[in-house]
Amino acid sequence: MTPDELARKILSLATDISQKKTGFLVQGGLFLEGLMKQRIFNDGKATSGSKIGKYKSKSWKKTRSELGFQTGYVDLQFTGDLIGSIQVVEDGGDVYLAIINDKDFDKAKGNEERRKKIIFDPSKSERTETEIYISELIDIELERLIAKL
Repeated sequence: MTPDELARKILSLATDISQKKTGFLVQGGLFLEGLMKQRIFNDGKATSGSKIGKYKSKSWKKTRSELGFQTGYVDLQFTGDLIGSIQVVEDGGDVYLAIINDKDFDKAKGNEERRKKIIFDPSKSERTETEIYISELIDIELERLIAKL
């Protein structure tokens, strides 16, 4: 292979990776979404890792219990609307994890204000895990493309 042919192949590899950037970010966003939903809605934890809180109202605990929901700690699950509204959104190559409607955004912010805790921001470990995940995706793709050389 001549140096010019190698240069063309390397340029082609760079183009392939660049074109797949949004896909890697979407996959990373979905990974982060899963981590955050697990923390918030299953484990009942704020961004700091502390519990979101405890249910204090006896009538609310009774209602939750009668409907089969746990009452040991706040997990922000009841109708399923809030958990369902947290989604990965792609806009012109940019990727966001967002609460996609105003009603649920207000519900999320209201919970943070009422409980005086940040809940809906990713934690440092969630960010780190997501960065590692995306890096691994890119490494796998690079290995696949380099094998074509």
